[in-house]
Amino acid sequence: MIEESATVVAVDGDSVTVESAIKSTCSSCQAQSDCGTGAISRALAPKMQRLTLSTPMTVSVGQSVTIGVPEAGVLSASAWLYLLPLFMFIGCFSLASYFLPTIGLTHELWGILPSTIATVIVYRYTAKKLQRVESAKYRPVLLKAEPLERV
Repeated sequence: MIEESATVVAVDGDSVTVESAIKSTCSSCQAQSDCGTGAISRALAPKMQRLTLSTPMTVSVGQSVTIGVPEAGVLSASAWLYLLPLFMFIGCFSLASYFLPTIGLTHELWGILPSTIATVIVYRYTAKKLQRVESAKYRPVLLKAEPLERV
């Protein structure tokens, strides 16, 4: 289980909305002052992530909680979203490289157009399919709630 701490921002019955800070590994890298990738990720990346999840636990706004996502869900979703479009691009490019010269399009760049279109279609279909799946292996769960601090 991949665990992350978050703060409850809204409670509606058994639905809880939590907010968690997005952490980047760039802050721990020794080359962060000279790295363009780190500067871009700090400038463009959203700083907070909001999730709504169902839980039987009683929590209140402002409470610190621990949420978790099963590793199997993260790994399988990553494989579907990265590997399937990659294989689609390679396969479509191979087919285009074989068939396009028969109609007079001999340059290799002509194969990129149908390959890119097919890859975008497969990626969007896969992303929509994964959003609709109501599988427990993709859903974050509330693992524990920290006691509220009294002031």
